[in-house]
Amino acid sequence: MNFSLNRRHFCGLVAGASLTSICPNCVATALSPSEEKYLGQQNHPKIIEEYGGVYDDPKVGGYFALVASRLVRATDHSNIGFRFTLLNSPDVNAFALPGGFIYITRGLVALASDESEIAGVLGHEIGHVVARHTSKRIEEAERAKRDAMAVGLLGSVLGTKGLGDAAIGLAQQRLAGFSQEQEHEADVLGVRFMGRAGYNPDGLASFLENLRAHSQLSAVISGRPPSSVDARNMMSSHPRTVERVHRSIRHAEIARGGWQLNYRKQFLKNIDGMVFGNDPDHGVLRGRTFIHPKLRYKVQVPKGFNIENSSTELIARGPYSSGIILDFQMKAFQGAMTSYLSNGWARQVRLNDLERIRINGMDSATGWAEVNSRKGRMILRTVAIRYNRGIIFRFLFICPQRYAAQLSLKMRNTAYSFRRLSTTEINSIRPFNLKIEKVEETESVQNISARMALPSHRELWFRVLNNNVRGRSQVAKGQLVKIVV
Repeated sequence: MNFSLNRRHFCGLVAGASLTSICPNCVATALSPSEEKYLGQQNHPKIIEEYGGVYDDPKVGGYFALVASRLVRATDHSNIGFRFTLLNSPDVNAFALPGGFIYITRGLVALASDESEIAGVLGHEIGHVVARHTSKRIEEAERAKRDAMAVGLLGSVLGTKGLGDAAIGLAQQRLAGFSQEQEHEADVLGVRFMGRAGYNPDGLASFLENLRAHSQLSAVISGRPPSSVDARNMMSSHPRTVERVHRSIRHAEIARGGWQLNYRKQFLKNIDGMVFGNDPDHGVLRGRTFIHPKLRYKVQVPKGFNIENSSTELIARGPYSSGIILDFQMKAFQGAMTSYLSNGWARQVRLNDLERIRINGMDSATGWAEVNSRKGRMILRTVAIRYNRGIIFRFLFICPQRYAAQLSLKMRNTAYSFRRLSTTEINSIRPFNLKIEKVEETESVQNISARMALPSHRELWFRVLNNNVRGRSQVAKGQLVKIVV
């Protein structure tokens, strides 16, 4: 069983329920346009919730809509009724649902260098829609859903809807990437749309370079090999190389020369001031500490664990297929926390060593179970914390039995690091923002990156955000650069 614990909708197809339950008259291998639109409409609210809502900055949103409209006019498929959404998420991702629903994250926009790169990403997703790639994969998604039901260990063992959904998401991850043929076709179509709209088609390839650099940085920050792919990065859902993109550009057969838009200055002007990283309303990461001002808690996550969060849960994926899920339940439970575990949250599993504990002054309980999975014997450790009379926070720790001794101290420390935030701490949390700065005099990369407000890896972040300085030690006078403040 794959315990990568990620519920993100990588492939652009969200099969939160079976196709037959969403659209009982749909035929999986041949959806009509109206059925595709219905499927997209049903899943659109789920995407919005999962990715932290819509990013509602009118300057960025209006600019994004302008770029999208240029591309749609170049497709000859405006009858599809495309709907573009800018998501308030730090993830670097873009995807499409059937029926013309296309999404791009705030994190991806921050990574782009100019308007042609954004056009390249949107053109690629439009290509997937026009070629109906997601619809063609629905039959495979249904098969994955059935597989997930068979291995939906967490949901069946602990009897919780959220964890059951997580298990379904795990099995669907093998559908995250389109085939190479589909990616090539989407690239060819996307580049063709870019060319018709007047954009420099090389923007698609240059963005992929940015994406590769970001994936390597994410790996370094998480303590993983630089060659590994970040599960929240678009490279995981759109696996292709720069060489393949250049091949797609050649195959697109668009006329070179003429007016080919980049719009770097206009792009940078419109993203100046945009939120960077986590929105404080959804929690922020400071080093290895996750802080949630709205829910008023903080927790320390072990080194080597890759952190993801949504409006309802915090997920950390670690080594050896280990993982941590932290969620909460708004419930006025008056009994002992041991009773909450044994007769409530984990009532469908036999917990060993069930005991009452105290975590930073809060009444808590813990117990563990041993279960079978496709990856062998797994240890599940549950911890429930009564935050106050109306809310209970819940940890689920997962790891293979053979690594339990090695990881137990890290997971214990995580549980005991959970504590309430003071009002002073809450008021001190400020979001990171992008600032566009014009270099007044030639200056070293080291000096400029030292002004970044990030807690670590400042120079690496500066080079990732500014592809015009990669491989250089200095930034020339007059250049525009992105810094984080």
